[in-house]
Amino acid sequence: MRPIRFLCIPLLALVAVFLAPARGSSADTSAALVVKGGTFLTMKPGDEDPFVGYMVVGSDGKILEVGKGEPPVELEAVETLDAAGKIIIPGFISAHSHIWQSAFRGLAQNNWVRQWVTAVYQTQAVYGTPEDFYWFTLHGSLDHLRHGITTAYDFAYGNRAGTFQEEQLKGEIDSGLRVVHGWSRPRKGSEAEQRKMLTDFLAFAEPYKKSPLLLGFSISGAANPAEAVALDAALTKEYGFVNETHYLEYPVDVPLQQGYFENFIKAGALGPSLYFGHFIHTNDAMLEAVGKAGGGMSWQPLSNGRLASGIADIPKYLKYGIKVGMGVDGQASADIPDPFENMRVGLYLIRAKYENGSVMKPIDVLRLHTMGSATVMRIDDRVGSLEKGKFADFLVINTTAVDRAPVYDPYATLVFACTTENLEGVYVGGQLVSTYTKLTKHDFSVAQRELYERVARIRAVSAAAPGPVPAAGATPAPAPAK
Repeated sequence: MRPIRFLCIPLLALVAVFLAPARGSSADTSAALVVKGGTFLTMKPGDEDPFVGYMVVGSDGKILEVGKGEPPVELEAVETLDAAGKIIIPGFISAHSHIWQSAFRGLAQNNWVRQWVTAVYQTQAVYGTPEDFYWFTLHGSLDHLRHGITTAYDFAYGNRAGTFQEEQLKGEIDSGLRVVHGWSRPRKGSEAEQRKMLTDFLAFAEPYKKSPLLLGFSISGAANPAEAVALDAALTKEYGFVNETHYLEYPVDVPLQQGYFENFIKAGALGPSLYFGHFIHTNDAMLEAVGKAGGGMSWQPLSNGRLASGIADIPKYLKYGIKVGMGVDGQASADIPDPFENMRVGLYLIRAKYENGSVMKPIDVLRLHTMGSATVMRIDDRVGSLEKGKFADFLVINTTAVDRAPVYDPYATLVFACTTENLEGVYVGGQLVSTYTKLTKHDFSVAQRELYERVARIRAVSAAAPGPVPAAGATPAPAPAK
């Protein structure tokens, strides 16, 4: 029997909170919240100049209006938030997260990707139950929200189908985080068996589609063998999904990895629905093909550094027309879902690589971690910027809470100097869900206690039957992506 989920919002409650208006009929879009006096960085394409203004949020959790100056005097709202002296931006979006991994931080601390996968997946996570993964996912999702991430692409636990997928979906939705659920499957078995796994999962997930927190589904793709790539491409097209595939992450056997690119070409997989996770060790021919097809990639500077994967040449990718988003990866590889640090590390690495302070600017990385991520995930019609009709997912950043003043340029202050300590408010659908990393709709200690107890059990089981833990610094062998 599942333990009682203290303060975890169940599906029906979520539907009521986010879909039902505060008063009146379901068509009622009266003003529920007005945010005024803040310095807005909307991230709307073409709208780069900061301005002091206001935003009106409807009772449906969507933005009714964003404007400069004072709100109309005749405007009435249930709540008014005075944000004078504060910066307002869209919620961060992680285009690449393994949310359940918050249970396994700090493992394989001196290893490459392949050895890290062995330590996390084969000697720890393999002993988890579906219910464990509910709590791991809930804990990790709440941790995303505390760090200002309001939407994430979540890779469900690798190649564990059935109830493992179902419990992770529940954890995502119960947390209040918006998600695109990355469905993964065991690669063994016939195509018919693998297709049935997907249809069974989608049948289970049907009620969850009513929640505005669930922004869609995705295939968690593979680069090899060719048959798996072809099936990924077919499912992506048939179901209207996106496909994010881990590819070219680790700096070993690069020619072998690059050879798998032919699998994507043969499968007709390249296009706007496919984006690559990491995509570091590329060549010009690959970049040209992906750019011409309208494809993209997700950049994870923190985990790329932690796992010694390399530095993705983002300016070059952008010149080829490749769409770029940013992700915080897993909390066992980053090891915290901190978009401030992710932007800062990424920006500094690129400037160091080019030895050029203007090759990438603060506004550029902020754009990548908001609209860029929304674009590669193909959800930019609903999130990623502060625009009329989009969900009112936004952050209130107080630069004086932990002093980052004076503010000469809000983009520079935000990226160079701010941390999660400056997050006065994290809002999803116009509702406050976290303030200064303290959750307002969940008791984080409950998820924390559940996670600690479950990890302790897994560690005890693993110690009794240890897996093959590699030596630190050993060369990783080629293996399927994490």
